[in-house]
Amino acid sequence: MSELVSKCVLRVEVNDPAEESQAEASSDATQKSKSQRKSRDISVETFPSRLETPRDDWGLLPICSRETTPLNEKEPEDTKTEIGFFSGNPFVEITKGILHLYKEDLLSDRKEALTLCLLGVPTSMTCHDLLAFTAPCHADIAHIRVLRDSMPNQYMALLTTHDSAMEFYVTFNGGPFNSLEPDNICRIVWVSRVEWAHDGVPPPGHTELPICPVCLERMDESVDGVLTILCNHAFHANCLEQWGDSTCPVCRCVQSPEQAASSECERCGKVDQSVDALWICLICGHVGCGRYQGGHAALHYRESGHCYALQLGSHRVWDYKGDNFVHRLLQNKADGKLVPSEGPPSEAECAQEKVDSVQLEFTYLLTSQLEEQRLYFEEKLTQLESLYYVENQELRSELVNLTQTNNDLKAKLAALSKEKLTLEKKLNQQTIKLTSSLNDLNEERQLGKALRNNQQQWQNKLTKLQEENDIKDKGIAELKEQVRDLMFFIDAQQVIEKSEDREDIAGGTITVGPEPTRNKIKKGKKKR
Repeated sequence: MSELVSKCVLRVEVNDPAEESQAEASSDATQKSKSQRKSRDISVETFPSRLETPRDDWGLLPICSRETTPLNEKEPEDTKTEIGFFSGNPFVEITKGILHLYKEDLLSDRKEALTLCLLGVPTSMTCHDLLAFTAPCHADIAHIRVLRDSMPNQYMALLTTHDSAMEFYVTFNGGPFNSLEPDNICRIVWVSRVEWAHDGVPPPGHTELPICPVCLERMDESVDGVLTILCNHAFHANCLEQWGDSTCPVCRCVQSPEQAASSECERCGKVDQSVDALWICLICGHVGCGRYQGGHAALHYRESGHCYALQLGSHRVWDYKGDNFVHRLLQNKADGKLVPSEGPPSEAECAQEKVDSVQLEFTYLLTSQLEEQRLYFEEKLTQLESLYYVENQELRSELVNLTQTNNDLKAKLAALSKEKLTLEKKLNQQTIKLTSSLNDLNEERQLGKALRNNQQQWQNKLTKLQEENDIKDKGIAELKEQVRDLMFFIDAQQVIEKSEDREDIAGGTITVGPEPTRNKIKKGKKKR
């Protein structure tokens, strides 16, 4: 199912130089033949509002936001403005012209369009970011052209597809360029064709899109809702919704009509030409008609018990409970100042004088009672002052005693502090001596422990040497026995060899008797 939309025409108006010399023309031809580009100036101009044009010829939208409210009565003759613009490398080629964005006055099928224009692309999006943004539709995109307009920090992008651009429009229109900046919304318009012309006349059947004064973007009712307020300024509906004031963002004109001051009865809704017929409750602000109209003010008193009501015309206060006026002062309606009451005396005034006399008598009585009460409380206050004075004196004497005691304690504290310092010095000296003695004691203990260890070692060595000596003595004794036997054997052999009976003795047996004791030997020797 096709949908009807309003297409736009993008016209880039290029200004040619007025005159060129023959040499320049020949040089240009030479440069073109050598595939060189010429440096040219580019600027973009915007047309002012056509204030004198009838409103019926403008189409659905005004030419600009201020269409019928000129700042001056007389329009200046030349109101064109030049805005910096470039398409291409500014150091190589510069083109000077005017950029127009027209909208067709008739609706057409958007499936037939192949070209779209992305408005208000932020300059923070580079070409790589733009390609990444349009990556899902790269297969259907035939050409993308980037154009810079007069608005700062943004540019436009023309996008041409092979087939219908419906899918791209549905996918990206109204969505943010990235998730980090949700306020930068992608706004897309349908472009029927792109023209390069040399005149500023709009195409027939087209209207140039105005600019929203708030967001400085083009306004198209087929893309966003457009609202024109009382002062004939047009805005995006979303932009004006974010404006919290009731005035116009451009001219500060109040948009809400002034309400006429009127009062009516809240029960019957009756509006009387004379406001004296309406009464307002001083307690809750209920407005009701008087007893000679509908009696709703008195009915409010019977329902709520609020007995005081103010007459809107004369500002007099009526007491429903006392059934009389209770106001005392009269005020001027113009400036609200107090004015004296005028009029001939009446029976009501006489009765009022009696009431005043009674009130005066009551005032005198009340004054006398208040005077007696004042004297009574002054006496009580004097008694309390005397009592507080005595207590204050006692507290002062106690304070003096406590101060003296405190001074004595401070003196004792100072003496004790000095004594404490002396004792601390002595304690430090004794502590140093004790530490030195403990160190000496530890050294002596270590030395004694080392000596005991050495003594035990020497004792072990001595025992070992004694055991070795005993073993050696035993060996020496055995060796002596052997030597003695050997000497005895040698002596016996010599004796036998010298003896005549050596042959008989050769087969004999020698028996050695027990060794005599040394004492006996010594005695024998002595006897000898």
